[in-house]
Amino acid sequence: MKRFKRNLLLLIVLGAMSAGCQKVIHLSIEGVAKKYVIEATVADNTDFYNVIISQTLNIADSNLFRGVPNALVTISEDGKTPVPLADKGNGIYHANVSGRPGHTYNLVVKVDGQVFTASSTMPVKVPLDSVYINERPFLGRMQKIAAVAFTDPPGEGNAYRFTQYVNDRKEITIFVTNDKLFDGRSVSYELLVFSSDEESDLKTGDHLKVEMRCISMDNYMYWYSLSQSALGQNQSASPGNPVTNITGGALGHFSANTYATKTIIVR
Repeated sequence: MKRFKRNLLLLIVLGAMSAGCQKVIHLSIEGVAKKYVIEATVADNTDFYNVIISQTLNIADSNLFRGVPNALVTISEDGKTPVPLADKGNGIYHANVSGRPGHTYNLVVKVDGQVFTASSTMPVKVPLDSVYINERPFLGRMQKIAAVAFTDPPGEGNAYRFTQYVNDRKEITIFVTNDKLFDGRSVSYELLVFSSDEESDLKTGDHLKVEMRCISMDNYMYWYSLSQSALGQNQSASPGNPVTNITGGALGHFSANTYATKTIIVR
């Protein structure tokens, strides 16, 4: 009986201590100053001077894209007369002009009293020879994996970015590489998607499209740093923003790049 009373008293004391420790903690999360985000591209395919301007979001903001209107945007080739880009709405600016490999392009964005500039030289165009499917064990299961074949020209400094679409759905994985390990050689590059979801695997009959862009090394660094942050491979407790080639304090990138694409049916 005494043992029972001791246990009962112990439970009452522990319950009182637990109740006394319950306290609502209100966190005050302060917003940070918003930055402009500029995604600008000059490509060698038809009519492609394209710029998208937005702003960063605070943690309390709704996760909806809001483009920045009323910016003045120009792009010039090799220091010639700048071409103004028309405001198409929702932060999209466009001009029906194509770029050319070997030429340098200069971007100027003026918005809300701020000026942002960037420069990018379009690399030589490397043909996309083929897109095909490899089938092998990956992530513990047999998978069909998209692969591309191309020949890297001699001389280090070439970089490439690929985009994969399956049944018109864009894969969010960032595929980027450079020629440090394969300079001047024929290349077979697999587009590896790290997903445990078998539903996202390539399947027989899928419509597969792959886009290839030859990009500058500063743009390679932008996409590489962005991919490392996305994969959680940055060792910093507070990962920084991706490397940018835009001056003036904006985030994003300006890329003068070539463009090629091929489409196949997965077998």
